[in-house]
Amino acid sequence: MSQIRALIFDFGGVLMRTMTDAPRREFERRMGLPPGRFDEVAYQSPLWDATQLGQVTYEQFWQDVGRRLGLDLSLEEAGKLGNTFWSGDRLDEELMAFIRRLRERGYRTAMLSNAPSYLCDFVEGLGIAADFDVLVVSGCEGVMKPDPAIYRLTLERLGVAPEEAVFIDDRPENIAAARQVGMPAVRFRGLAPLRRRLRELGIPAPPPARTPRDGIRAVVFDWGGVLEALPDDAQVQEWERQLSLEPGRLSAVLWGEDWERLSLGEIDEAEYAASIAARLGLPDALAGERLMAQVRAAGRLRPEVLAAVRRLRGRCRVALLTNASAEQPARLREQYGVDVA
Repeated sequence: MSQIRALIFDFGGVLMRTMTDAPRREFERRMGLPPGRFDEVAYQSPLWDATQLGQVTYEQFWQDVGRRLGLDLSLEEAGKLGNTFWSGDRLDEELMAFIRRLRERGYRTAMLSNAPSYLCDFVEGLGIAADFDVLVVSGCEGVMKPDPAIYRLTLERLGVAPEEAVFIDDRPENIAAARQVGMPAVRFRGLAPLRRRLRELGIPAPPPARTPRDGIRAVVFDWGGVLEALPDDAQVQEWERQLSLEPGRLSAVLWGEDWERLSLGEIDEAEYAASIAARLGLPDALAGERLMAQVRAAGRLRPEVLAAVRRLRGRCRVALLTNASAEQPARLREQYGVDVA
């Protein structure tokens, strides 16, 4: 019988996720900025950690972002700039319904987030604060993930031991830190994979409530993480051990800036391999290519999802929409015999 008594959820990237970047792109268009510049300045701000630790206010942070974009903003205007940045984010209502069903079964729940102190009020405004027994926000505590102290604080407030709580987050470095504290941890890649992993941990994961919808004419699938299962956390950790990398470093390099450039066609796969080799301290580009071959070989087609795609084709149109290099269609035909053209 499972000893799990509690589940701890991250907020940004798990409960709340960016569903459209249209507001950011529209802001850039109006300001004459290149696409992606708004994200770049915000995410690379030297004040972001200080904001998440409660040392800088939300408005001060966005005032600094505005300054870096050439804007002279009042604190009120800066807050509105931040609201524009996050306006494409949406609460995952299906995940929240899942959390409520877990609570009905007697599990304690917590939210643990690296965020400014205003998040508690924001969560109250969303109407979901009551769905958690404990809310821990870094900006209120003066400590942030992956510091072990904030995990221990959350466990203490929940009244459970590390082995009695599952931690769910989207960032590999936070997952690694939770495991070092002694918690089972699951990297969030969507509700369906989360349910499967929780069942493996002995937690009865209730199925989603299904509501038929009329008028659906097409279904669009992603590839990585949907049709193809990605390498699991244990495999990534083993590669990091072999390469003597700190936890989270491999994923950050493989799926970071260079991956975006590869997916946009700005670099080819040879240039991508050379870049990741340099970032990871590998001997040469060939070593980078060998590493990527190992990563691809660890992926596996999900036959049940492919079967669902084929069944759907008799009822509606289906499409594949994925961030990948131009070489991907040929590779999928060779590796899986699947034609995605």
